[in-house]
Amino acid sequence: IKIQKKMSQNTLKKMHTELGDVVKYSLEINGAIHNMNDLIGKKIKIEWRGKVICSCNKEMDKFYRSGFCYKCYWESPMASQSIFKPELCTAHLNIEERDLEWEKKFQLAPHYVYLANSSGIKVGITRKSQGVVRWMDQGASQAILIAEVPNRRYSGDIEVSLKRFVDDITNWRKMLSGEPQSVDLVKLKNELSEHIPEELKQYILVDNTVTEIRYPVNKYPSKIKSLKLEKNPVIEGELLGIKGQYLILEDDKVFNVRSHEGFIADFFYSDIPKQSLLF
Repeated sequence: IKIQKKMSQNTLKKMHTELGDVVKYSLEINGAIHNMNDLIGKKIKIEWRGKVICSCNKEMDKFYRSGFCYKCYWESPMASQSIFKPELCTAHLNIEERDLEWEKKFQLAPHYVYLANSSGIKVGITRKSQGVVRWMDQGASQAILIAEVPNRRYSGDIEVSLKRFVDDITNWRKMLSGEPQSVDLVKLKNELSEHIPEELKQYILVDNTVTEIRYPVNKYPSKIKSLKLEKNPVIEGELLGIKGQYLILEDDKVFNVRSHEGFIADFFYSDIPKQSLLF
């Protein structure tokens, strides 16, 4: 299957992040780049046009599964099992899953294994080129690198060995409920490193730098109401904060930008008071 990268400038894509005193967010859509931090305290509106675009540039009324059309979900290497379970990667063995050329480019690259404190402690993996971006996208408040490995399979093997002791997923509701309690990640890294398979311990990093991350949030929701464009094609309200890839709106509403990648939409913002808000 031919993989296209170019998508409509009117599709939602995950927000760009930059580490600073607080994470700096920007959203590129409709031919413009919006500094999202500057919009906190203002009214925003996202209006879905009723269409989505798959990574193969096919326009549809809805996705089949996981942001893919039917054909891509069953044929694209971007939707293969090893994407979700890196311990199943086989490109390092020259074994094809769906597209060996693509899989080699994706899998045979340096990866990090890390610990992050977002909704509690979790172990995760990311391509080395992503680095701190992955932590910001997950809403982590603290993070530390455990190991750097030469391919995705090894990172998956380490993750499997450690998720017996810590979670490997983020509880997004807990993450959006406030800041987690600070944890001694250096101590935890040292303890968990003992459980890494012997043949992979050579990749453990001696660098114990802990990255601290703060987010631009004025108010966290008390009772989270998650919004989806399929059910709410117009989402609007005062922007109270941003954490991970979530927009936190008034009335305890939250919107996951990343999970709506490919949705064709329009974006507006305004200083006009809610009772007279017109777009």
